[in-house]
Amino acid sequence: MNLSNIFIQVLVLFILILVGYIARKKNLLDEHSTSKLSSLTMSIFLPAMIVNSMQIDYSPQMIDNIFKLLLISAFMYAFTFLIAYSLKFIFKSSKDIGIYQYVVMFSNVGFMGYPIVEAILGKKAVFYTAIFNLPFNLLVLTLGTYFLSKHKEDFSFSFKSLINPAILSIFIGLIIFVSGFNIPNFINKPLTMLGDITTPISMLIIGSMLCASSASECFFNKKLYFIGFIRLILLPVSIYLLFKGQIKDSLLLSIPIVMSAMPAAANTAIMADEYDANTSLASQAVFLTTLFSIVTIPFISIILLS
Repeated sequence: MNLSNIFIQVLVLFILILVGYIARKKNLLDEHSTSKLSSLTMSIFLPAMIVNSMQIDYSPQMIDNIFKLLLISAFMYAFTFLIAYSLKFIFKSSKDIGIYQYVVMFSNVGFMGYPIVEAILGKKAVFYTAIFNLPFNLLVLTLGTYFLSKHKEDFSFSFKSLINPAILSIFIGLIIFVSGFNIPNFINKPLTMLGDITTPISMLIIGSMLCASSASECFFNKKLYFIGFIRLILLPVSIYLLFKGQIKDSLLLSIPIVMSAMPAAANTAIMADEYDANTSLASQAVFLTTLFSIVTIPFISIILLS
């Protein structure tokens, strides 16, 4: 694994983020258009990318890998939850403890995770990453909303929130994969084209979101540096140490490491706004961790994955 190649791949993504940032600065993007692009990405582009990535030849070994990945994912999130939960003993008097816990618990597996996995590990890895991310979608809408709603007495959970295009696309992709059905070219071609839009649009969205946050304030928040260290360094290193002697398949080992090395989830600020949490702090956490990830992702990749 070549450090310069990994760095270039991450740098390319960062340049796209910068383009989104400038576009928002120049009013080419605003809050409404960014929100619409985000909805398009999560409802159309990303599902198309997932379905397209699952069009690979079926083998019994892959079914075995799917179950292994789900177990690995469940174990990783259980471990991450313990780290997030322990923050209550460190930030005892912080009213924004839920934001910090959310940032530690949930990384940017969608907007940055899929593109970076494809860049570092190849297209085949996107298929397995979609499986690995299944628990994320369940937890972010249950445990995640709990973290951000601790101050609200009227909080309630609906199972309908678990049904979304990304989840449905994974199950559709699995059906196609197991059945061996070949999607007709006149359908597959648009799927491929829509899926290819995911990476650049996702980075533009992140850039626009970062531009809207009070970016400069985050550099004076010592807690965010501590959270950033946990999110970007401590977690991937811990996951590597926990799994390296247990998982022989390098791809199955690499996916949880890369996912755990991602910055704060892009939806942190959106979720915080929905549940009346501190949206400014949430945006700053996304900004700072995304900024530092330009250095930490290549570092983690070359040190742990090689």
